[in-house]
Amino acid sequence: MRVVNLCILLIIFLKCNAQIHSFIIHDDDTINIITKDSIKIGVWREFYNNQKLKKETVYKNGKKQGLEISWYQTGCVKQETFYNNGIIDGPITYYNKQCKKELIENYKNGIKEGLEISYYNNGHIKAEGNFKKGNLDGVYKIYNRYGKFDFESRTNIEQPDFTPDPDDTTNNSIYKVIQRNKKWKKNLIVTDLTSSMYPYAKQLNTWLHLFFVKDTAQQYFVFFNDGDKKSDAEKKIGVTGGIYTCKAKASEDLIVTMKHVIKKGEGGDSPENVVEAILTGIKKLRKPNQIILIADNWAKVRDINLITRVKIPVRVILCGVYEGMEVNVDYLNIAYKTKGSIHTIEQDIDNLQNQTINKRFNINGFDYIIKNGKIRAD
Repeated sequence: MRVVNLCILLIIFLKCNAQIHSFIIHDDDTINIITKDSIKIGVWREFYNNQKLKKETVYKNGKKQGLEISWYQTGCVKQETFYNNGIIDGPITYYNKQCKKELIENYKNGIKEGLEISYYNNGHIKAEGNFKKGNLDGVYKIYNRYGKFDFESRTNIEQPDFTPDPDDTTNNSIYKVIQRNKKWKKNLIVTDLTSSMYPYAKQLNTWLHLFFVKDTAQQYFVFFNDGDKKSDAEKKIGVTGGIYTCKAKASEDLIVTMKHVIKKGEGGDSPENVVEAILTGIKKLRKPNQIILIADNWAKVRDINLITRVKIPVRVILCGVYEGMEVNVDYLNIAYKTKGSIHTIEQDIDNLQNQTINKRFNINGFDYIIKNGKIRAD
């Protein structure tokens, strides 16, 4: 009875205060307060339809302040992000649906700065690298699933080199995959052009240069940089932006577009707007037989839930993946749900639709399983 009386008094106080426009009382807490000037203040909470907590954010004068936490419907934490005056300032920690830590990124005043670490499901470090002013500073150290150092990758390239190198195709993932799959025709090529993918821009242009030597037909491209220079807090699923289309008749056409896309932005946080880029390409360009997606295996897909809108097979070429490395489940699901395929420099994985539901299968030495319509690491 005392709690009810306190709530009534609080409601009367808030309504009498001319600064308050609206608020909610939930579990005896006053939340989601909006001032008469339409400014958010205090604790804000979002809930799933079953009333489980989805997100909790603290606002100060209309801007996010301190720790923001989001949860999966299972109750596991999904993401923890620190804000200062509305800008990401501190670590962002991502978790999977099994409550296990997946990735930690660090930011300073909205720009990636400091150590980034990703983890295997068993808790061992998968990869780590240091960022400076938004760019990878040095190399990414890659570890095997037992926590032992494996190799270094993703060197930082401040000025990407797009010059074709037709004499060296041995380590060119894009060239090797497309050469193995010459039956692919009428393609729309969608390419991640955030900073981690700069080393592979040269590979793409090398393949295109060799292609135009034999064929003068146009190739259709979509490049994306995950929102131009938009802050990470502003990025929204389906409307992140930073997507550019190109009809190339020569490799020089491609270089002009690539440089323009890079000038507009470098990506920001780790998750990318992959599916938004695919949908943009399908809408703006002629209807292709399939999508060739050139992607960074280490980047999560921000808008994976939009993949049901894609009705064309997606052939995913994963850069930087070699034998014994784990394949990102986001890209496995893009291929699986579109009846497409996964491709690395060494192999073509085109039997995902033939896998038995709830039965474990192995790719590159790692186990996966299909449950509830999705491929998951097992």
